[in-house]
Amino acid sequence: MSLDAPVVGVRERRSIADAVARVLRDLGTPEPPLKLEDVRQLLALDLQYYDGSDRSVIKAFTHQYRLFAKKRLPALGAKLQQTLRQSKLLAFWVPDGKRVLIDESAPKPKHRWIEGHEIAHSLTDWHRDFLLGDIAATLDPQCHATIEAEANYGAGQLLFLHDRFGREARDLPATFSSVHLLAGRYANSITSTLWRFVEQRNPSGASFGMISVHPNVPTIGAHDGPDPWRYFIRSAAFQTQFSHVTAHDAYRILSTHATYQRRGPILEIETRLRDVNGVGWHFTVESFCNSHAVLTLGVAVAPVASRVAG
Repeated sequence: MSLDAPVVGVRERRSIADAVARVLRDLGTPEPPLKLEDVRQLLALDLQYYDGSDRSVIKAFTHQYRLFAKKRLPALGAKLQQTLRQSKLLAFWVPDGKRVLIDESAPKPKHRWIEGHEIAHSLTDWHRDFLLGDIAATLDPQCHATIEAEANYGAGQLLFLHDRFGREARDLPATFSSVHLLAGRYANSITSTLWRFVEQRNPSGASFGMISVHPNVPTIGAHDGPDPWRYFIRSAAFQTQFSHVTAHDAYRILSTHATYQRRGPILEIETRLRDVNGVGWHFTVESFCNSHAVLTLGVAVAPVASRVAG
């Protein structure tokens, strides 16, 4: 997860996971990769593509909000319109029309995740209330970030077939080769597969992932944030056992050992990290450049025989 991303609550995770599990049961427990057209048919959702440069589309979408806002808080109608005009929407879900709209200019490799994200909104009951109810909450950045995090969690549950991905990942070695294999099997991006691999393969084992710029080719992975990394993903065990290890620490490993290659493997080493009790652990660290960003996977292998001196 991103360091600044809101945490999805335990109750919300359970509710979203249960909703996805019901969909998959109704589909007959499908084999990977999941066919999103089957999900849309089951949920009676209509997928449409739109020209993101045509602001009349978003204007039509926000009509119901503006009417509501003018009735209750007149100033919010204009504020909402300005907020959406300034945003870089690639997709949105229209609850009343049961439509998923995707900007046709969005990169093709992202369409599957974007669609899964919007379907997850439709499966989450309180998102409809959020979108069509409290306008003040809709405009609050923290509230918006929370529902987006919940939709991302739902997309992961859906596209990786609930807990099936974790079971299959545990049967494979904790390497980037396994990430590539599972990305193809589930027809999802390497980035989303790495994220899921770190979080779900072995929550009781310490592992981390990172999506970052290339330390030797800074144009690869460049983004708007202040740091060279965009996301730092940690398993539950890593968050507890190595809570003091930061994204900066992980990126230092990458920047110290990465090659100048612009595509493919750029790092494969074994290093050591201390846990919160001062015990040293062997970690394997692999980094792969897909020409858009660098993806790094670090996995705890075994503790060092003796304690690391403080």
